[in-house]
Amino acid sequence: MKQLLLAAALFASLIGCGPPKALPVAEVIADLARYRGRAVDIRAKFKSGARCRQGEDGEWKTYCKDCVYCRGPLVVDLGTTTSTAVEDWPLILGGTWEMQDIRCKGPLNEVVCYPLTPGREYVVRGVIEWVRPPKLLVEKFWEVN
Repeated sequence: MKQLLLAAALFASLIGCGPPKALPVAEVIADLARYRGRAVDIRAKFKSGARCRQGEDGEWKTYCKDCVYCRGPLVVDLGTTTSTAVEDWPLILGGTWEMQDIRCKGPLNEVVCYPLTPGREYVVRGVIEWVRPPKLLVEKFWEVN
């Protein structure tokens, strides 16, 4: 009997490990109105949405060869090569994680994103805030192997 209970407890703990089932991010972005204000688990890759500027008072630019400092949000990477105003930031991550802002920042060509690594796939749980661009306020995340 003890072995059966131990096996059941072990099985239950294994089921709870790993990321939860998540929706493909493209599906959520295609119907943002449906998910607005609701908790949702998305599966996506992310990229830096950092904009850069030349000096303390410079204008923030998307592309800039001689820029000094960059900052911006982590953005869902849909894998498209086009860059329009609408597609550039289809969904950004917001909030804080371990007392630090969820964002990308640093010198040009040395931008570091926290807490997620651009290019890796994650399941992210959060609530979609209806702002422009749409923002997923992060509650929890899991890296997908």
